[in-house]
Amino acid sequence: MFRSPLALKIGLLIVVVLIVGFGVSTLLTIQREAALLIEQNKIAARRLTATLVASIEGAMLQERPDVTRTVIQELRQNSPVDSFDVYRRTGVEAFTDLSTAMEVDKNAGLAADVMSNIRKMARPPGKKIDDPLFARAIETVATQEALEARNGTRYFTLLTPIRNQEKCQGCHGSDHQVRAVVRVANSMEPVFAEVARHRNRQLAIGILTIVAAGAVLTVAMRRIVLRPVEQLADVARRVGA
Repeated sequence: MFRSPLALKIGLLIVVVLIVGFGVSTLLTIQREAALLIEQNKIAARRLTATLVASIEGAMLQERPDVTRTVIQELRQNSPVDSFDVYRRTGVEAFTDLSTAMEVDKNAGLAADVMSNIRKMARPPGKKIDDPLFARAIETVATQEALEARNGTRYFTLLTPIRNQEKCQGCHGSDHQVRAVVRVANSMEPVFAEVARHRNRQLAIGILTIVAAGAVLTVAMRRIVLRPVEQLADVARRVGA
């Protein structure tokens, strides 16, 4: 295909220019698509978390702790998220033992049947949360987000504080701003797998484009530029002879 050093050099130059041009464009496209896909997943997780928090707040405002515990159990069983937990402002898992129920009973009084239901659902709390994001959520009264890796799996985690609203203070007191923190974690592995598929597809398209465009431009360059130059050189050599 290349019968002269000039043709080889021009061919290589065409390939280099195509690799740089299409390579940069492909990389930028991959980064843009990956960022968009991840952000869309984060938005969906935020909306889902907001729905879960609203459900918990609505149950709490019924002033029926037993109903709230039932709602939380149902959310844990039916929610599409990978991890869903509620913690008191002290870091202890909420809606487990009887400590909060006893406090509410002391402050506002609970019906005997409600206390009976709570006792039936009581269990020891799980491990106390020890997370800087939890402390920051309590301090700032604002949702905290993070991408975390646990046991080789990447999660998008949100910690959303539940405010101690004025209508809650009759039962829980007014000496704190945050009643609890809802922690939701959703696996990002399906998202990153989709990002990898998009990346591989874009790379394949980029390589095929470079090969095809390089071949077409090289052939065109040879026919339109190099062949007339070679013919002119042959004529010049004959005239000079």
